[in-house]
Amino acid sequence: MIAMVKGTLMEKSEGEAVVMTAGGLGLRVMCSMNTLAVLPAAGQECTLYTFMNVREDAMELFGFASREEKRMFLSLTGVSGVGPKMALALLGSMPLKELNLAILLGDVTALSRAPGIGKKTAQRIALELKDKVSQ
Repeated sequence: MIAMVKGTLMEKSEGEAVVMTAGGLGLRVMCSMNTLAVLPAAGQECTLYTFMNVREDAMELFGFASREEKRMFLSLTGVSGVGPKMALALLGSMPLKELNLAILLGDVTALSRAPGIGKKTAQRIALELKDKVSQ
């Protein structure tokens, strides 16, 4: 799998970035709004930690500004009913520290502010990840 992408940021738009690697390959990488906010301007070098999701109908590459954000993404997708796009939406809805705190405190209201996250899903996330998130 592709663990990391380093190259020139060609463009970024809502929910994705295109990174040109040294070999001339342009990769479309799905990113949270928080990751997009910390990426440099187009034409500059960037590094993204990645996760490749392979399904029978699609191959998607998800990118993260930090290893911690990637770990949280993997934890979120491990929760029943939370897919990669929902996890990305949750990561983009608040800073990572606030997300950790919301999970630790079981703050269903904060978790359910993310698009596509209902009250039941927020409760499941808080319950299943409470012991896994770092304090």
